[in-house]
Amino acid sequence: MVARVTVIGAGVVGLACATQLQMRGHTVTLVDPRPPGEYCSLGNAGCFSRASCVPLGLPGLWRNVPGWLLDPSGPLTIRWRHSLSLAPWLWRFQRASSPQRVNRIADALHALLTVTLDKWRPLAAHAGVPELIVQHGYAFAYESEAAFAGDALGRAIRAAHGVRIDVLRGSDIAAFDDALSPHLTHVVVLPEQGHCPNPLRLSRALAARLRGGGATFVEAPAIAVDVVGGRVTGVRTPGARIEADAIVLAAGIHSAALAEELGNAVPLESERGYHVMLDAPNVMPRVPIASGEGKYFVTPMEEGLRIAGTVELATVDAPADDRRADAMLAGARRLFPALNPGRYTRWMGHRPSLPDSLPVIGRARNASNAILAFGHGHVGLTAAAPTGEIVADLVAGREPFMDIAPFAADRF
Repeated sequence: MVARVTVIGAGVVGLACATQLQMRGHTVTLVDPRPPGEYCSLGNAGCFSRASCVPLGLPGLWRNVPGWLLDPSGPLTIRWRHSLSLAPWLWRFQRASSPQRVNRIADALHALLTVTLDKWRPLAAHAGVPELIVQHGYAFAYESEAAFAGDALGRAIRAAHGVRIDVLRGSDIAAFDDALSPHLTHVVVLPEQGHCPNPLRLSRALAARLRGGGATFVEAPAIAVDVVGGRVTGVRTPGARIEADAIVLAAGIHSAALAEELGNAVPLESERGYHVMLDAPNVMPRVPIASGEGKYFVTPMEEGLRIAGTVELATVDAPADDRRADAMLAGARRLFPALNPGRYTRWMGHRPSLPDSLPVIGRARNASNAILAFGHGHVGLTAAAPTGEIVADLVAGREPFMDIAPFAADRF
């Protein structure tokens, strides 16, 4: 049966969901106030990270937090004027970092993410851009023995889930990439991982294929949903009502209000991330390189070199702090001593994050034909294609390819 499905959100997750739905014969409408792929999906580090089964909150992490907060260039900062409103989220984050919960979270993330390249390749081919799915691996570069030792638990979690890890030292580092600093103590290579050299082009290609297949794009915010008898009948924008047989809520950081309207109060917060885009770099790493200390990626892109990452906890409307981007650039110049930035631009975006590092994927409590698909945090690009397949199965009333119980909104 062909259904009219409205997808709220035209970021990479919403686009992947819409593509899967259209491929299965449904009539699709996407609602988003911005053009496709031009919000958080625009500025990510570009990784298809099968290895990202390590949750953000780990046992003992809090011992590092004071030092990070005192370091303006550290991987984490909290806008103190917003700390009171963030307190419930931080409390849940701490609760999720117990060893037992970390193991369960890692199992769930692994099941969702390990198939990313298998799920992305047919979508990219369908959109005419198979070259944007690259699998040459990525690596973590460490400037100190202490930082390498501090990530031991993360490596152990990855290894326990079958992720291949190669540890390089000394002359092997230069042989891997001679642009890297000779002062690095370790380079940890994950050769099975992938990356996208142009995330925005990938999103635009999906959108173009959707339009070619008859999808409608409504450039407006979704402000309400109509629910009758436990089913959504339509989506409201400021100027119109869109009839729907089913909806998918994939609006990223802007999903919480509509999720609550559908019966699920979800503790969604913005993990603000930054990037610096170098237009014509004189150094280009052979694969994405992450800083073991700074927790940012240096990724080769079609349009230059992107340095992206870190976490800033603040409200969605707080102004950007360009010092976060500039600190990553300074760090990248330590990893690559010959790097001359030249002309570059800065960017800030909002990772839609939940305190247990798991997205919400599943049916809404108060509407059986409303599917929730948001809160992917650091793994939006990686998880988008698997999420899209899960959502399309749910709309069709089929069992997904994996157990989605850990991602239920009712866990909160």
